[in-house]
Amino acid sequence: MKNAKKITSKREILNIRGLSFIADRKIVDNISWRVLEGERWALLGANGAGKTSLISTICAYNTPSEGEMSVDGKKYTEYNWSKMRERIALVGSQLRRGINRGEKVMEVVVSGKFAQINYWGRITRKLAKEAYAQMERFGIGHLVDSDWFLISQGERQKVLLARAMMLKPSVVFLDEPCSGLDPVARRDFVKFLGGLCADKNIPAIIMATHYVEEIPPEFTHAMVIKDGAVLAQGKIGKAMTSENLSLAYGAKCALSKKRGRYRLEIE
Repeated sequence: MKNAKKITSKREILNIRGLSFIADRKIVDNISWRVLEGERWALLGANGAGKTSLISTICAYNTPSEGEMSVDGKKYTEYNWSKMRERIALVGSQLRRGINRGEKVMEVVVSGKFAQINYWGRITRKLAKEAYAQMERFGIGHLVDSDWFLISQGERQKVLLARAMMLKPSVVFLDEPCSGLDPVARRDFVKFLGGLCADKNIPAIIMATHYVEEIPPEFTHAMVIKDGAVLAQGKIGKAMTSENLSLAYGAKCALSKKRGRYRLEIE
């Protein structure tokens, strides 16, 4: 048929079914979620909504109380999840706080190859070459000999992204990546992140944030949660609406978009 469209199926990266995490209360509440190759997701919710707990449970830092999880078709209960973590990269404050002040940037990036923090092994020429290639990819090659504590917050986020790519993960979680950035640094990082999203060689991205202003226009999907449960999820234009955000934040919200950037006003 001359007019037949070519249909391409995307690989399933993440499949969550009925996932819950219970501590003193149900913090993650019966969440089901499917992420495909190349998708860019925003994970939104108020303080205490369960964003970080959800990410920590998927990454198996929290033990799931109920439900099923799989990454690249491999189930949590059937595989060594500490090994499966190599398919899931996490960039967040938990990681930043664990890095020694005097660690060299090259060492931070290389540590990602071994899913370690504060790598003390020998850095071979091959490792150094691979790490430097990732740093160049993110525009931070000039920081190769810098100390971790001397670089800016925005530069640290790029270093951690370069670190995350050392294991060639299937999905990257960004847990409030703009936290601690000043307004200009935040603007620049959002622009940088948008550029990454346009790169087909970058894996699926899931970013947790409180602020719609931090979501690049290249993001494709959104999940809005409240009290650990899903309020809405799907294509970003349908899931991230004024009505859904009003429910999530407990106040009347007006969502708008101008020049590709989102803006939220609280009435």
